[in-house]
Amino acid sequence: MSKELPIFTYIEHEDGDKGLEAYIDLCLGGHSTSVTASPESTNGGIDAENFIRRVAYAIRQDFTIVTEPYHLDKCFRDTYYMYFASQHFQVDRYCTRITFLKGHYDWDKLLYENAKDVKGIEEDLVGTVVVIPVSGGIIGRSLLKPEYFFNEEGCYLRKSRFRFHMYGIPLEIDAFPYQMQDKETMRCTEVTLLNLMDYYSNTYSDYRAVTPSEIISLKQTHSHERVLPSRGITYQMLTKVMSDLGFSPRLYNLRAMRNDDMSGISQQDELKRLLHYYVESGIPVAVNLEQKNGRGVGHSLLCIGHSTGKNEGEMWERRQVIGDPFEAGFDVQSSYTITDSADFYNRYVVIDDNQFPYTISDFENMSIYQDMQVTNIAIPLYKRMFMEAADAHKITYEILTSEKWGIFAWGKDYLSAKGIKNVIIRLFLASSRSFKSYRINAFAGRNKGLQMIYELIRLPQFVWVCELYSEEGYEKKEPEAFAEIILDGTSANKKGINNTIMMTYPNTVYSRSPEELDADEAALNRIEIKDDCLIPAYRKNLAYYGS
Repeated sequence: MSKELPIFTYIEHEDGDKGLEAYIDLCLGGHSTSVTASPESTNGGIDAENFIRRVAYAIRQDFTIVTEPYHLDKCFRDTYYMYFASQHFQVDRYCTRITFLKGHYDWDKLLYENAKDVKGIEEDLVGTVVVIPVSGGIIGRSLLKPEYFFNEEGCYLRKSRFRFHMYGIPLEIDAFPYQMQDKETMRCTEVTLLNLMDYYSNTYSDYRAVTPSEIISLKQTHSHERVLPSRGITYQMLTKVMSDLGFSPRLYNLRAMRNDDMSGISQQDELKRLLHYYVESGIPVAVNLEQKNGRGVGHSLLCIGHSTGKNEGEMWERRQVIGDPFEAGFDVQSSYTITDSADFYNRYVVIDDNQFPYTISDFENMSIYQDMQVTNIAIPLYKRMFMEAADAHKITYEILTSEKWGIFAWGKDYLSAKGIKNVIIRLFLASSRSFKSYRINAFAGRNKGLQMIYELIRLPQFVWVCELYSEEGYEKKEPEAFAEIILDGTSANKKGINNTIMMTYPNTVYSRSPEELDADEAALNRIEIKDDCLIPAYRKNLAYYGS
């Protein structure tokens, strides 16, 4: 790649193609990678050229490209000395980092006078992209603001605040890390792990950043043959490496899912539900796809969010009827249905090295490759998260259908008065610190009784939460639940209903302290709330992007 690049390249929106193409040709030295796609495509393969075009076209106004031609990228420098430096034909040690800023920038604007000027630069910041000098140029670690890359389709996704320096200027950006595989040292699964660790090390102090050579070294400890040049790794090995890096991962396989012909829930539906619960919890999920015929190579990517669009066709068929449906003609006093909100959604936000960052794909077609299906999902759980999604879902249904603890016993009058015949549940995992803070702030000025209860309740480090909605409450622009159930996320599933910490039903709250081991013995901890108060949907796990 050529290093004779101007520091500032100003591109006018009306005549952007000409200037942009000249810059791309100069940046990549006239070379291109093997995978091509149109800049407008959101579901085709993408190379370095089209990646840069996609970022530029998304800005939709005049912008400046700031180029750092001798950028030292941590991952590539590690890869270079581990592998490329040993090759006969010379590979450049330096990367090129390009930063996209809205408006016209030059040294007069970058030589700031105070912190306020830096904030102005951050507001104009669209993202930063590293071009690695391998195979004519591939995309290395890149950070892009999500809001520029969604049109009409809104979504909820996980992000983190990253810090970097552009010519010594400290800048911050909310993004999810992205990079492509070089197909020699890093394949799709290794890149999935690299992006995952980049996110976790930046977001939580419990985890540290890792380099490609460390991943290769950990692979070697679990392999019976050489690992370079890389041929990828299986998801069984991936979870072993996750364990070495401080996680307590959980691996779900498609063939291990239940297949319920009576309810119409297939193994694929069950796996998608589990994926959705974890994504709704703000946990990036590693997704393994394989050919439906069982042949050929597989693929790996990360799922970090879901779209706002709902699939309301099939999901009603998956409702579970509770009570006797033949009594009183489906009257709410004798029966009702439970609908899982996970069945509403079928489109997910992915970080895939074969696609542009934040691509929204159907669950059945997450990859650009044809005839592939999700066969494994690997969940990087924290070591104290003992209850998994399947157990939380099972216990929630046990509670809702229980004669003593269920929704009939605690919310019959409310359901009848409101005419609610279908209850929609939303299940997710949350940290108690964020959850309590969110609930306390939500009830401030609305219901002092509930605010005090949520302030006083003692919670473990993590909780599983099941919010209960009416159809009307769920369809609001800002959804509001009429009840919620809180389970101990640090406990074992064998305790069943005894994992219940708190139930907030209309006008009634039930709670337990850590000393009360039996739910039945703690049944008297029932507090009547005078003022009925709806519960705002918990939104701390995922950030919303859309019009």
